[in-house]
Amino acid sequence: MKQLKNDILEQWLNIELTSVAHKMGLINADRVVSYNEALIYNSVRCLDYESIMVASPDVNYIITVIGLMWEHINFEEYDLRKIIVKFLSRIGYPTSAIICDENFDRTNCKFTVLDSYIDEITTTINQLNNEVNIGNRKYLLTNFQKKIWDSMDNNKILGISAPTSAGKSFVILLKIVNRLRSENIDIVYIVPTLSLLNQVMEDFNRELKANGVDNYWITNSFDGKQVKDRKTIYVMTQEKAIAAFDNFDEAFSKKLILVADEIQNIERIEEDSDQRAKILFDTLVEFRYKDNVDKIIISGPRIEEIDKVGEHIFGIETIEHTTNISPVLNLTYSIKKKDKRYFLKQYCILTKNPLVIGIENTNLIKCYGKKIYTNDYLEYLGCIVDKIGRNSQNIIFAPTSSTARKIAVTLEFPVTQSNSDLVEYYRNSVSENYSLCETLMKGVAYHHGKLPLHVRRTLEVAIANKNVSNIVCTTTLLQGVNLPAQNIFIRNPHLYVKKTSEAVELTNYEMANLRGRAGRLLKDYVGRTFVMDEDAFAETEGYEQIELFEDESKELLTGYEQKFQEYKWEIEDALKNDKVVDETMKKYGYIISYIRQSILRYGKDSKYRMDNVGIKLTQKQVAAIILKLENLTIPKQVCYKNRYWDPFVLEKIYTDFDLIVPQTPYEKGAKNKIDKILKWLRDKEETAFMYKKYIPSEYQSGQKRSIMVSLGLQWANGTKLCEIFKTDRYKGDGGSEKIDETIELLQQTISFNLPLLLKPIYDIKNPDSCFLVCMQSGAIDSITRTMIEMGIPRETSLYLFEEIFSDFKENEKSELLEENIREIIKQNYDSFPYWIQVQLNFIK
Repeated sequence: MKQLKNDILEQWLNIELTSVAHKMGLINADRVVSYNEALIYNSVRCLDYESIMVASPDVNYIITVIGLMWEHINFEEYDLRKIIVKFLSRIGYPTSAIICDENFDRTNCKFTVLDSYIDEITTTINQLNNEVNIGNRKYLLTNFQKKIWDSMDNNKILGISAPTSAGKSFVILLKIVNRLRSENIDIVYIVPTLSLLNQVMEDFNRELKANGVDNYWITNSFDGKQVKDRKTIYVMTQEKAIAAFDNFDEAFSKKLILVADEIQNIERIEEDSDQRAKILFDTLVEFRYKDNVDKIIISGPRIEEIDKVGEHIFGIETIEHTTNISPVLNLTYSIKKKDKRYFLKQYCILTKNPLVIGIENTNLIKCYGKKIYTNDYLEYLGCIVDKIGRNSQNIIFAPTSSTARKIAVTLEFPVTQSNSDLVEYYRNSVSENYSLCETLMKGVAYHHGKLPLHVRRTLEVAIANKNVSNIVCTTTLLQGVNLPAQNIFIRNPHLYVKKTSEAVELTNYEMANLRGRAGRLLKDYVGRTFVMDEDAFAETEGYEQIELFEDESKELLTGYEQKFQEYKWEIEDALKNDKVVDETMKKYGYIISYIRQSILRYGKDSKYRMDNVGIKLTQKQVAAIILKLENLTIPKQVCYKNRYWDPFVLEKIYTDFDLIVPQTPYEKGAKNKIDKILKWLRDKEETAFMYKKYIPSEYQSGQKRSIMVSLGLQWANGTKLCEIFKTDRYKGDGGSEKIDETIELLQQTISFNLPLLLKPIYDIKNPDSCFLVCMQSGAIDSITRTMIEMGIPRETSLYLFEEIFSDFKENEKSELLEENIREIIKQNYDSFPYWIQVQLNFIK
């Protein structure tokens, strides 16, 4: 039977390989291999044996063979739908069988009639092990999901590691919804990106409404108003969560469940340039010391020993749930050049060596081994995508955001769905010259971190609705964003076009996660990744030639121990001699700030806390630092609110800063005042390091800094993007690129970095000012700011204010609380245009 299994797999993979090669136009039709009756018979026989006679069936093998049969069999000739349902139900993957049954009863989780009454009974019995009930609703789970469901009843901390399409986030969501039906408990759900935040908020809202749960509140920020009899679901980035701890003494004080999704984002914790990884780690550590945390779930794709990750962060036993089984078969195809010949290679998780076929039509291949995205290469890329991806959802990976835009502008595909209303919305809310308007009319979109939030949210809805079939995407795809696609195309692992000293590569682990995005859960059996240049991967460090496209796993660092030990002498010397963190400490300065901040907050107890994150100081060293910190004159609360600043630097600002700070962004002379403050921070020896850290080099001085400040004030005063982009600077051929650059400046530097840089000064000089809040949110009006805090994109909040709130009198506006604002939006929901409505689904 073992030999038969291997023969059947190889035959189906060969059928798949030749079919794909022909579809790509790389081989002629006479080389395409087809199936025969004997192969069908032996495949069914083998699957039947493997699913019922083997004690531990090879689930990946069964899913692979079923997926390939589903792709290539003519069902008018061989209708195998019913036996596929039977096989998948036997092995605990009835969810995958739903694809085969177009009449599946989702309400009652019931498949249509099988071949016999006996088959129906046995399938139902098998299925019962994978059914869960939430009130009157039934859900089908895989064996892996069911284990997570049960474990969430019995275990305090769960670590979940699984491929992208294993459905881990869905079962976590379902279990939380089930608890919210009967318990008054809060949820804190940490996500790495705004796109994923919006996705999770809408998922919660959909399932809560479907299951009749009421009296809940979904928000993406913490305002200190924890209502006892209301269930609050905080879906937050790590930055918002850590801010809650810094600004409120009793943050998240109700009984709660903590979920940290995409936990792999702490992997760069020890890199001096990665602030977000540190913030995520520090946020999780804060929850470690809260007694009201009832349950903790950390999850991510293919994390090694995720139980130890949980134990190191939270200090108690973590129950691990891990699987390498994916309900979607991921195949990787790569083009390889050898001795002036080209080959197409097929990589499958079940085969030791890739299948290879020689390419006949080599004239199709262009720019192999090159890096620049020339018109010749883009013409070739477009041809391949069109051949293989017509009638499919396709993602084209781009190394940078500017390259993503260039690729999207150059490509053109047959337009099957008009996007004229979406294009008109972007023209009115961003600019007539916005490149996305041009690309959408040619059947392609781009998705990267420079998209305005309202564009990002509506574009993701359009992609999910299949309004757009071809998406050029950067590494945003790796952050758990649900952009459904059957095919992914990637040229090489370079995250750059021209190599510099700071250039980075897509790691093997990240490549595995990218490939895992191909294939839609509950929609596809097979997802395909197409590598246009295999040699570029083979020549990149971290990619082993023998295991070029394996499903790589990741070992996560869970503390600062390695970096502390590496720079132990320098760190201890700086602490002993009261050295202020500066440019010379770029590699390790954040640890010095961490130590001083921890000791300032927790005194002698800080030694225990620092030990737990790998920073080993003696009690004598801690006592010495306590004495030094006692000499600070700056109020401790100011230091607490600026945890990533060295307290000695904050002390220097407290004693030396004597400039006037603007109270509001619209007051006379605000620009001149901010210019002077930034110059002071830049020129002051003790603050120069933080200035360079938060302000991009091109905006640190001269006219560019002046432009940044002017844009910052426009943003803070609530000027719409479409008004900002009306100047000549954003017109013509180069204007569309400047639009993307300005959006990045507004959404990253101005709304995040600049407020962090100015915050110590405002906390010292004018803590009650609304200036920084206006800059962070991009709005001057309190109602608009409240809507933004609720999770409504800025441009949409400005629109809503004009449409339904502008006629309120000033005293009425000040009395409007979030509850009132939500209710007014609900009352007016039906009158809003469609693309506004889709951004408000989570509060409808």
